[in-house]
Amino acid sequence: MKQLSFFEEFDSSSVSILDLLKKHVDINELIPYSFSSAFYSHNGRDRRYSLRSFISAFLLQKLLTIPTTELLINLLKISKELRDFCEFYNGVPDKTQFSRFKTSFADNLEDVFHRLVDITEPICQSLGKSDAQTLIMDSTGIESYVAENNLKYLQGAIRKANTLIKTKNYSVVNVNSSILANMSKKASANSDVRLQYINGHFAYGIKANLICNAHGILRHMQIDDFDQDIKELEHSKHVSDSTLFVPTLNNFTMLHPNIKAKYICADSGYDSSFNHNAAFKRFGLIPLIDINARNTNDDIPDATYLDPSTPCCPVDKSLVLKYAGICKETGRATRIKYICPKTKSNITYCATPCSSAKCGYIHYEYESHDLRAHSIMDRDCDKYAQISKKRVVIEQVISRLKLPLAMSGTFIHHSKSTKADLFMAGIAHLVTVLLAHRMKLPTKVRSSKSIA
Repeated sequence: MKQLSFFEEFDSSSVSILDLLKKHVDINELIPYSFSSAFYSHNGRDRRYSLRSFISAFLLQKLLTIPTTELLINLLKISKELRDFCEFYNGVPDKTQFSRFKTSFADNLEDVFHRLVDITEPICQSLGKSDAQTLIMDSTGIESYVAENNLKYLQGAIRKANTLIKTKNYSVVNVNSSILANMSKKASANSDVRLQYINGHFAYGIKANLICNAHGILRHMQIDDFDQDIKELEHSKHVSDSTLFVPTLNNFTMLHPNIKAKYICADSGYDSSFNHNAAFKRFGLIPLIDINARNTNDDIPDATYLDPSTPCCPVDKSLVLKYAGICKETGRATRIKYICPKTKSNITYCATPCSSAKCGYIHYEYESHDLRAHSIMDRDCDKYAQISKKRVVIEQVISRLKLPLAMSGTFIHHSKSTKADLFMAGIAHLVTVLLAHRMKLPTKVRSSKSIA
């Protein structure tokens, strides 16, 4: 344990991560009063192990990349230094006690995380106000240890689809849909574990939405409780992410009203007119969200204009497009619809149609208040590109949560245990920030990997 040095700046090999945590971080400072009250509430028997001891043990598990509770218990039993740090003077809790702590106090661990967010916000501001005021949102998935994630389950669904292929002539798209239809939408062991597109493939897991700033420091995490019926493979992730955008921002601003941000960056999965408008008009943030290709069609040419308010055919300017009413759809801004003047009864009679659709060319005009169509910041300007490049930081944050902080190797299927593990990883991430700041090493605020 003495060889687990934190930073290369320390020449003395006697300085360990345990010494640095004892010197610079007070565990009691991180625990809200509500957590202490809930833990020490009278249940007919006194607590044998303190709240501080449990949190210290889980913190070491994340910082030292200990993947399982069994391995953590074994290390505590053979290392007196670890036991003394965690204040386990009367033995080590068994696996059941650790598991019961996570399932009973997962919500309280979330409170510890949000307390650390407020504690570390001045540190983020001191590192640079511009990056501290730039929020970046993304989602990630935590695959659960359930039978449906076993390869044999997928092979069974494939066999059922092959049986249908032999009896009927299905296209490739229909085969994929058939396989997905034969797979249960929820895990049998836990209804909160759902089939969804996470980590680049379809799996059963729990999705989380994260917000960090451009410094790469977590500002918010929450578990996705959105119940979605997946119907189309290629659109499911887009639908889920875009639906979570506003609830996540709403929870973030409610929990941390003193954090003042200016920009919100997100990938194309969050693209919708509703999200663009809500980000600015409801939360006062300038949205920098990539346009999703699903909402556009590059094969159809843009309309030309006879004057600033009169759209014309993109091929023949003499043909003025015909007004076809106003489109109103849930989750999208109001649009004014124009169609080809040679279209009658939804069928085009143009000799050289601009679109392959039977109804011919269609052009939409968005109202001026739609911030997706009329972005506050020009998408072609240098500042937009400079801020958007920082979106890669959240991918690095997710990688740190899953690898150095041991979130990718969890063998759990209980929702509360998954939530507790996620927020303990976030707590360890912010403890690293706090530790580096108090050691006056601002360049090491994201060095959780060097601890591990």
